[in-house]
Amino acid sequence: MKKSAVVGVVVVLGAIWTGTAWYTGQKAEAFVKQSIDQANVELKKFGEKWGVTPVVELVSFDRGVFSSTERYRVKFTEPAADGKPAQEHEIVFLEHLDHGPFPLSNLKSGSFAPAMVASRFQLEETPIVKEWFAATKGAVPVSGAYSVSYAKNVSGNFALAPAEFAKDANSLKFSGMKGDITYATGSKHGTVALATDSLVLSGQSDDSDIVSVAMQGLTLNSDLKPASNDMYVGSQKVGFKNWTITSKEKPPVQLKDTVIAVDVTEADSKMAAKMAVDFGMINVQNKDMAGLKLALDLKNMDSKAFKALNDVYEASSTRMMQNKGEQQMPEFTDEEKQILKTNFELMLAGNPSLSVSPLEVRTANGTSTFNLDLDLAKPTSMDGEFAETLQQAIRKLNAKLVLSKGNLSDLMAIEPQVRGVPAEQALQTAKGQAEMVGTMATAMGMAKVENNNIVTYLNYADGQVDFNGKKMPVEQFMMMVMNGVMGGGR
Repeated sequence: MKKSAVVGVVVVLGAIWTGTAWYTGQKAEAFVKQSIDQANVELKKFGEKWGVTPVVELVSFDRGVFSSTERYRVKFTEPAADGKPAQEHEIVFLEHLDHGPFPLSNLKSGSFAPAMVASRFQLEETPIVKEWFAATKGAVPVSGAYSVSYAKNVSGNFALAPAEFAKDANSLKFSGMKGDITYATGSKHGTVALATDSLVLSGQSDDSDIVSVAMQGLTLNSDLKPASNDMYVGSQKVGFKNWTITSKEKPPVQLKDTVIAVDVTEADSKMAAKMAVDFGMINVQNKDMAGLKLALDLKNMDSKAFKALNDVYEASSTRMMQNKGEQQMPEFTDEEKQILKTNFELMLAGNPSLSVSPLEVRTANGTSTFNLDLDLAKPTSMDGEFAETLQQAIRKLNAKLVLSKGNLSDLMAIEPQVRGVPAEQALQTAKGQAEMVGTMATAMGMAKVENNNIVTYLNYADGQVDFNGKKMPVEQFMMMVMNGVMGGGR
């Protein structure tokens, strides 16, 4: 090929690249403005719930051929409180955008996939975040990068810088955090993965006995997408390697290897939810005491009814939090009470079920468990006698409690040890108490002793109860329970 031909090809390719980059810059600016509009719609919903009105504004957009620079701010109003007037604040971000189809910052990082734009952003110093900048000792508190495909799918990462802050008797030490995100604009499917090594908060308050909280090995993973009722379904998981709570008067409590996981799904207008909580080990006063696990499973929940119930609960909870402690429990308006009644009936009509499988307590000398399977149905009427309505609402119930005597002894020995009783002495006393529990439960017909376990179970269906092998009508069982309660109160 002649030299002139090669030069011609290079010129043509350069022109194509330049033209494509210029065109992509226009698309990128339109995408930024569209994203801000969408963000403000979601922020308005947030503001209506919490009484804060955040707004995102594009301050400037300087578009070039191969790259652009923008600045945008998040403005919000702090409500008037404690005699102080309402105050307006703003948080500003600076963003550098490289245009596609092959953004230079992506090429430098080894990513050769076509993209509409690649961003590098960071928080700018404003009065409201001035102390945060000081706490990071000159490092930018928030920074990150992301890439947007031509299908408007986003993937990126961000970082929070390490920070130390101290004022009066309060202090904060933060190791920093890193996160990865993805978001599909079309399906609104998003994922988030966060990780931080440590966070320590210290300080004293007249309202609380707690003087410090220290967390190590914190992780969060979220994978969510919208359901048909505009709620989000998917999985979320939070983990702590160590979580230590220190108080003024109570002994320090340490939670080791803690995992909290929630999984919500939707199929055929029905929702299901699973929650698992596992405290690998609960340590009190530098002594390993017990592990705790709880697994809940909800099925056949009507999607629309679940959304309506959730909305009412959120609204009442928001009002409760805005009352600054004056209201201890959620309170409902007459309209909300009617919504709760209507949608609770709709929920029951779908025959929902609840499983506890299991509630488990582990100690050095044994494991105790509680399992429950509960199937519900819609009663003939929700306005009848409570006992009759409840009997109609429960289609089937199976429950089983297994108390390990060794486990029960370990648990009963915790409180004396916290008071200073030697461990061996406390355990010997607790063993006698556990034996007494087994003997009394057996004598009262409330349980059986099997293989050093205190076991009791209850099965219910069609108005009949099977309690530890004794079958009876539910009315007889309720009478037996009432007699036991009244006898225990004398």
